[in-house]
Amino acid sequence: MPASEFVFFMEARVEHQRLRNRLKQKRHRDRFTTERKELLSQLAELRDVVAKLATRLPASAPMSTSCLPWKDVAAGLAQANAESRLTLQVLRDATASMQNLACTLATWVGQSVPSPLQLDDNPLRGLTTLTLPADPEARKRGLDWYSQHLLFNTDRMLQLSGFPSTGTLHDVLVTDDAESGLSDILGRIQIEYNLPLHKTYSALADKIWAELRGDTHVSMSEFLDTETTAAIDPKMLYRRTPLGPKESNYYVCREFASDDRIVFLFGNFSQDVLHPINHMWRPRLFWYVLERVAPNQTRVRTMLYNGPKVVHGKIMTWRDDLLRIEQFAKCNVATSTTSHAFARYQHLVVEHGWQAFLDSVLGVIALPPESTVPTRSHLNTLCNRPAADKA
Repeated sequence: MPASEFVFFMEARVEHQRLRNRLKQKRHRDRFTTERKELLSQLAELRDVVAKLATRLPASAPMSTSCLPWKDVAAGLAQANAESRLTLQVLRDATASMQNLACTLATWVGQSVPSPLQLDDNPLRGLTTLTLPADPEARKRGLDWYSQHLLFNTDRMLQLSGFPSTGTLHDVLVTDDAESGLSDILGRIQIEYNLPLHKTYSALADKIWAELRGDTHVSMSEFLDTETTAAIDPKMLYRRTPLGPKESNYYVCREFASDDRIVFLFGNFSQDVLHPINHMWRPRLFWYVLERVAPNQTRVRTMLYNGPKVVHGKIMTWRDDLLRIEQFAKCNVATSTTSHAFARYQHLVVEHGWQAFLDSVLGVIALPPESTVPTRSHLNTLCNRPAADKA
C-alpha cells in the first residue's frame, strides 16, 4: 500500500473513532438530560400533591410552608428506581424463560405433526419421534403433554387397529406398507366381563400397574424425574429401561379415569437430552382400556404397538428386520418372492417373541372364567392353555 493511502486510511480511522466517541458522549448526555427531566417532573408532581394535601388541613391548623428536604426526596426516588430496575430484570428473566419454553413446545408440536417428507403417512409413527428437553419446566410440560396426547389418541388408535365392537380378540397383526417397505406390529386383546367397571378395575389395576412399572420385565427400570411426575399426577411414572449399551426405552406411564372409561397407557420418547443417547430405538405404545358396556358388564381392550426400528437415524424396513431375526434365530436366510418373504417375516415375528409377549399380557388382564361373558369361550381356552403351547 502506498504511503499516501496508508496515511489517508489511518486518518479516516481516527476520524471514525472520534465520531463514535462523540456519538457515545452525546448518548450519555441525552440519557442524563432525560433522567434529569423525569426527576424534575416527578418533583413538580410531588410538590403539587403536597400543595393539594395542605389545602385539606383543618382551618385552625397552621399552614406549613416547608417542603421535604431534597436529600429525602432524592433518597426516595433512588429507592424507587432500584426497585423498578429489579422488577424490570425479573420480568426480562421471565420473558426469556417463557420464550425458551414456547420455542421448545413449538418444536414438540412440529415433531408430532406428520411431515410431507416422511416415508409414509402412518399416524402411529408420528407419536413418539420426540426428544425430552433439559429445561425443568419444559420437561414437566413435555411429560404431561405427551401422556395427554396418547390419551387423546386412544379412540383413534383403537379404530385404526380394527377392534370389533363386541366379542373376544387375541391376535398379532404384522402390517406391510408396500410403498415404503416399513412394517408395524400390533398386538390386540379384547375381553368382555360380567362385572361392573369398578370391580373390574379393582381386580386388574395392580396387575396393570406392575406392567407399567416394568416389574414383570426382564430388564430393570430406573425411575426418573420423580418429583416432576408427582407434581403432574401422583400415579404418573417416567422410567428408563436400558435394553443394551446403545438402546433404552424412555417410558411415560399414566392412568386416566372417567365415569365410563379407565385408560392405562405408556409410550416411549426417542431421546432424552439428560440421559444416554439412543443409537437405536423403536416406537412402542401401549393402551389398556377398561370400558363400561352396561351396569354389570365391562369390556377390556389392550393394544400393543411396535413401530419400525431406527438404527443410527435410519428407519429399518421389514426386510432389514427379517435379516436380523433370521440371524438371531439362526435360521437359514431364504431367497423367495416378496410375498413369501413377508409371510416368513410375519411368522418369525409372532413365533420369536410376540406370541409369548401377547400371552403374558393376556395373563395380566385375564380374570377367572366365571367372570367372562358366557358366549365367549375361545378366550378361556387361551387362558388355560398349557405353558408348552405358548410361544
